[in-house]
Amino acid sequence: MAKNDKENDEKEIPEEVKPASGGKKFLIIGLSVGLLIGGGAAAAVLMFLPKGDANIEAVETAEEEEYVAPELRDYQYAKMDKLQLPLIHNGRVLNYVVMDISMEVIGTENKMVIVKNTVIIRDELIRHFSENSVGQKDNPRTVDYNGLSEKIIEIANAHVHQDMVKRVMISQSRLF
Repeated sequence: MAKNDKENDEKEIPEEVKPASGGKKFLIIGLSVGLLIGGGAAAAVLMFLPKGDANIEAVETAEEEEYVAPELRDYQYAKMDKLQLPLIHNGRVLNYVVMDISMEVIGTENKMVIVKNTVIIRDELIRHFSENSVGQKDNPRTVDYNGLSEKIIEIANAHVHQDMVKRVMISQSRLF
């Protein structure tokens, strides 16, 4: 009997482990139903969309009339390389600062006017800062960049007799 029990146990284990074929059927049926529903929804969307371009053209013309493109300014930069100014304190030159400057103007014509007058603007800056300090009031060994930028704008605009230079950017600054 013990032999028969072992044979019965071996036969029963494979029957319990057998996968049910109902899972495959459920998967195939689920995919088919999903495709049918998705296809029906896509067909419904295509059927109910407007078929004329008249509505689209009317909307486009209405948008063109309302929208006015903003006028973009043509920012140009006139460069002044290696401007050398002294740092002065109590009548003595403490150091020299060498910097590269870009002056922002609007339009190519204004840029050309500033570029043509760069030598004269550089001369006026050197003359002004040979008597006045470029340094800060509380620390004469550091450059007052805000005051320097304002003075460059003032001198450049005074020389060309117009308000051409809008902003000054100092790209490099070195002490020697």
